[in-house]
Amino acid sequence: MERIAIYGKGGVGKSVVATSLSAYYAGQGKRVLHIGCDPKADSAVRLMDGDSPMITVLQALADNPNTTSTESILHAGRNGIDCCEAGGPEPGVGCGGRGVARTLEFLDEMEVIESGGYDAVVFDVLGDVVCGGFAAPLRQGFAQKVIIVVSEEPMALFAANNISKAIHTYHANGVVLGGLVASLKTTDVDRSVLERFAQALSTQVLAYIPRDPFITQAERERKTIVEHSPDSPTAKVFASLAERILEIDPAKMGLPTPLSEKQFFEFIRE
Repeated sequence: MERIAIYGKGGVGKSVVATSLSAYYAGQGKRVLHIGCDPKADSAVRLMDGDSPMITVLQALADNPNTTSTESILHAGRNGIDCCEAGGPEPGVGCGGRGVARTLEFLDEMEVIESGGYDAVVFDVLGDVVCGGFAAPLRQGFAQKVIIVVSEEPMALFAANNISKAIHTYHANGVVLGGLVASLKTTDVDRSVLERFAQALSTQVLAYIPRDPFITQAERERKTIVEHSPDSPTAKVFASLAERILEIDPAKMGLPTPLSEKQFFEFIRE
């Protein structure tokens, strides 16, 4: 089973990457479980038809704390994808990270991942703050290959550096940093900066996702670009990325080497 966690700063495009990977793997005949680990519960919407709101895990547990059924929290997406959203507390109330941790605990109790017959499980995880809750896929050993989505913006790289620290911490759980995916905000990016940043973290840039209006058009139709425009150059980039991730051998991946805060800002200035 492939257990892939997509992390990244909010707004950097991690959900676009995560859902595109899920859609591609499902299109290749794999049985996929897609888990949105963001209190906004806005990841799997790109993989599902219909306008009915998804019941999140936290909603289901609030309605029935003793539930032992997964029917209400596993939603059928296109191409046989099972979709699940952690959800979160009302804005300003409670801890979103705790919601993610409780979701994974419940999925573990119900043996959803281990006994579901999945070929791939894709976690879409908020990476602005790598607290114990949002690090749960790493801390609790659910995820194996971590892909960090970045842009050329300094704060996206700052978040990536922090996420790599969490990967370093939980490496003993079998977690590895598979690489970075650069979701570009502009067309004239100096890619050498991103390559040097990856080198500093002892990792690699797996793919460059260009700005593409087809991505926005696909989202308006609640689809991924690999479904909406499968022959587009960007869809082919996602296909190549998906295959590269499958080829990663965790046994051959070393520890990431995150920068100290001082080193990071020196890197940015340079």
